[in-house]
Amino acid sequence: MPRNPEIHANASTTYFDRGLCGPLRTDQSAEQKYCGLFKTPTLRNVAARHVFFHNGRFHTLKEALRFYVRRDTDLRMWYPVSPAGTVSKFDDLPPELRGNVDVIDEPLTRKEGGSPAWTDAEIDDVIAFLETLTDRDVEPTGRQSANRP
Repeated sequence: MPRNPEIHANASTTYFDRGLCGPLRTDQSAEQKYCGLFKTPTLRNVAARHVFFHNGRFHTLKEALRFYVRRDTDLRMWYPVSPAGTVSKFDDLPPELRGNVDVIDEPLTRKEGGSPAWTDAEIDDVIAFLETLTDRDVEPTGRQSANRP
């Protein structure tokens, strides 16, 4: 996940949310393979959310899905680039934990410059499906976000 500049603690280059390993939870910190992992929420009412992912980096469902399917094909769209042109991928984790990030499950196996797993039209179709998982008493926000760039 790209680092979220809206989180005050992220102003410190030494602060990292290690998910199951801290700073809030520490019960899994002895198992380094769990560091940087986060409990995945249900998809129920996902179209009504206003922030996505553990750090709230994205504010629309379309942004969240676009990141997910283009994370590896369009690195410069999401991650900081040094003056030398090096991309700091997975910058929301300390370097020693970046190897814990999933790169073996589709669509996270794609290569930079390759085709994303879904087109924007397919993302809109997935948003339409996810809106069907919204309870009747909850107002979905996904349709509004489906029309944003």
